[in-house]
Amino acid sequence: MTNDSLGTKWTAKQFLVIAGIWFAFLISFITRLSWSTIMPSAIDSLHFTVQQGNTYLTAFYIGYAITVLPGGMLADKFGYRKLLMAAVLGNFIVMAAMIFMHGYWDGLALRFILGLVSGPDLSACLGIITEWFDGKKRATATGIFNTCTSFGLTVINIYAPTVLVHYGWRAAFGVTAMFPLAALIFCYFALKGNPPFPQQFGIKEANGNVATESVWSRLGGAISNRSVWMLAITGLFATGAKWGVTNWANLFMVKNLHFSLITAGTAMSIYGITSVISMVVAGWISDHSKWSRHTWAAIFMAIFTPTIIGFALVPKGNLGLLYFWTGAMGVGAFMFSTITNNLSVEVAPADQRGTVSGFINVFNQSGSFLAPILLGALLAGTGSYVTSFLVISVFPLIAVVALMFVRESDADKGAKKVVVNDEEADTVAKGEL
Repeated sequence: MTNDSLGTKWTAKQFLVIAGIWFAFLISFITRLSWSTIMPSAIDSLHFTVQQGNTYLTAFYIGYAITVLPGGMLADKFGYRKLLMAAVLGNFIVMAAMIFMHGYWDGLALRFILGLVSGPDLSACLGIITEWFDGKKRATATGIFNTCTSFGLTVINIYAPTVLVHYGWRAAFGVTAMFPLAALIFCYFALKGNPPFPQQFGIKEANGNVATESVWSRLGGAISNRSVWMLAITGLFATGAKWGVTNWANLFMVKNLHFSLITAGTAMSIYGITSVISMVVAGWISDHSKWSRHTWAAIFMAIFTPTIIGFALVPKGNLGLLYFWTGAMGVGAFMFSTITNNLSVEVAPADQRGTVSGFINVFNQSGSFLAPILLGALLAGTGSYVTSFLVISVFPLIAVVALMFVRESDADKGAKKVVVNDEEADTVAKGEL
């Protein structure tokens, strides 16, 4: 496949590639969310306390946060496809092992390992997009790819509660393990071939010389940018709130509102559907508006707080309000994500986009594992699920304030180097420029 042959329309291979990485990252979310869906039944069977069950959520995010930045570095060193395949294989092995867990510590170790092996997946997927799609198609491809995150929530809640009720939580883990196995086989064939835009980042300085930057130099440049820090703070609080309420929603509906596991699963499926729709709508609005991206991100993020409050105050037994507020919370939790993901690239100098994205994602994942810890501590201290949710509903508002200090133009400040284009980068790699 040549660059000229790609034209303005997607090729069949590009559709296959986006399907492969979409499926691969989908199973990452299915496996990470599997415990939160299965937890209400599993903790009773294994005689865990709620706090012990909650540490399983935290263990994953600690492992994930540890490897998300080095995972991106490894993907650059060994290849995006290889790292993605390794992450998918790791997901399959760990989920298969969890079928046979019998005690607290072996399950906790497996959840931590699941986080470790999942760390490189996002960097690898985004890297594959840049290899197969040119600049006029990458944003569209990324937008489609992003929908897999919340769709994974829908998928896990469609099958897991039913399998759990009829066959037990071990069977639910067994079914979940089949997803990464299927993704591994599909990705092996879908991602084969030589990409038209291989990632080779030659740097052309102002005097015309081509040079390379070390990893630490890129990281230093990334953290000197105010907007990068503001997006990192945004991710810490907003992403923390998103995954905190997502991981606790099933437990809240079953243990506090006394709905059945299947009803809670249905509600979370609605949550996933509304989040998918909202991310696509948010991207369309941002692309067709004269307002800045950070303004739209702040508006969409402000929606999150009242939806958490509405969900927390759902009366017991009121199925209509449960479905309404769960669906509304899906909009609040995910609508801003499309734009903040774009901003993490747009505020970065052209030669530091991977480093900036990885740096911000460290804070995103830190929020993801700190929020469940906070919710557990609040529940232990107050004994109230509602109070716990009301406290965490403040987090998106803190993120809104941080977004007000983000400026897309910060990427241009102090930029003395430009990344050579894909064709030149290939020449640089061969020592011809």
